[in-house]
Amino acid sequence: MADAVDSKSIGGNSMGVRIPPPAPTLIYGGNNHMKKFNLIFILITALISFAASDINAGANNVSALAQAPGFTLKDISGKKVSLASFKGKPILLNFWATWCGYCRKERPHLNAIYNEYKDKGLIILAVSTDRSVDTVKSYLKKIPADFIVLSDSDGRVAATYGVRGYPSSFLIDRNGSIVNRYVGFREWTNVSSKKVIDALVRKE
Repeated sequence: MADAVDSKSIGGNSMGVRIPPPAPTLIYGGNNHMKKFNLIFILITALISFAASDINAGANNVSALAQAPGFTLKDISGKKVSLASFKGKPILLNFWATWCGYCRKERPHLNAIYNEYKDKGLIILAVSTDRSVDTVKSYLKKIPADFIVLSDSDGRVAATYGVRGYPSSFLIDRNGSIVNRYVGFREWTNVSSKKVIDALVRKE
């Protein structure tokens, strides 16, 4: 999977639709032809803009409102950890990989938000989809995680959650429901992100 990208980088003619120049018959065919061409041009432009805005809206924040699928994975020490063991706690479930540049960029923000909210019950589960646990261990020596890191080496859990790009994060409330999904790098320490985390830890 390629790195997920920020929604701000998605734009322009996202559908790859190429609008042809007006044919000579339209230019010399009178006002009615020109009006028809202008109407078609406006409609095509509107459709492209709508599609681009729809992609942008879905890239960063997709409300799932579904029960989080259960799973059991091993942490980097080999200990089994289940999602069910954190029942009643707010969870930030983050899928990532060592080769993902955006994941590396996101790590300090995750560490900071965890240390700020752990006393309020926040759990962060970072699920690596790297095939080799040794690769993950080496990575964590250079870029440590202050929270639990799990290994999904066969990608089974990532597939269950429909992960298509990295990083991908799911906010799971105390009732076990997915309340938000974020695809791509997110600055978890900014004001808007903290508002979301505040709401998550308060929600019963």
